[in-house]
Amino acid sequence: MTVRTGRIRRKWRARERAFGAAIQLPSPDLVEVVGAAGYDYAWLDAEHGCFSLSDLRNLIRAADAVGIDSIVRVPNHDPSYIQRVLDLGAAGIMAPHVRSVDETKALVAAARYSPGGIRGACPFIRSVNHVSLDWKADYTAADEDVIVLGLIEDVEGMENVEAIAAVPGLDGLVYGPFDLGMALGYHGDVSQPELRAQHDRVVAACRAASIDYVTAGVDWEFGAYPDTGSRLVTVVSDRGTVYAAFNSALVNVKALADNPAPSYSI
Repeated sequence: MTVRTGRIRRKWRARERAFGAAIQLPSPDLVEVVGAAGYDYAWLDAEHGCFSLSDLRNLIRAADAVGIDSIVRVPNHDPSYIQRVLDLGAAGIMAPHVRSVDETKALVAAARYSPGGIRGACPFIRSVNHVSLDWKADYTAADEDVIVLGLIEDVEGMENVEAIAAVPGLDGLVYGPFDLGMALGYHGDVSQPELRAQHDRVVAACRAASIDYVTAGVDWEFGAYPDTGSRLVTVVSDRGTVYAAFNSALVNVKALADNPAPSYSI
């Protein structure tokens, strides 16, 4: 028995897109709001977000409670960390700075049990509802269901992207123009034509390998969405959405009273 919702894979099997939100703030309430708003997954950013493993457990639990998947953007390629977030019940992982075929093979192995991988086996973990009553069925389902994604955001990763995309067991690639732009000397300017060309190369590599091109944010798609064919689409982020809402509300209220505030004598 598993606690995973399997929502993304159900969407894929139905030939539908899955839509998600990126979460960097350690708030289970925010994850519940994502589900209540109709999204399919929460992308839990443990690379740039301020999460402990205890925080992640509660965020994953919140996703389960509202019937959405949780994809953890792990901070590095440490197989022990990957094992722990999957043991907590995450539907999958997204690994940053994927640069080579060997790194990709190692990520795929870290997410799957022996003999096909190196994930440590234990029948007493949250992902099997704390106690497995049929370990063979549970670990087989875990290996089949786990989602493994990689971020292409380095010059070396771009040089190897076609070979990386072809690694068996990899489900999709994400394009990271911000880090790549930094490496190329663009100082955060993601509008550069070279970055658009590299974006298109990642999309083409995914199509050639029959894996998913993952949309990390529609605003960074150079106007190419939905023609990329992406079936995993991250729509908003928590920090950006909260900031935009707070800022917009303040601007609107200020506009209602554009004259100087009245003064009162006391």
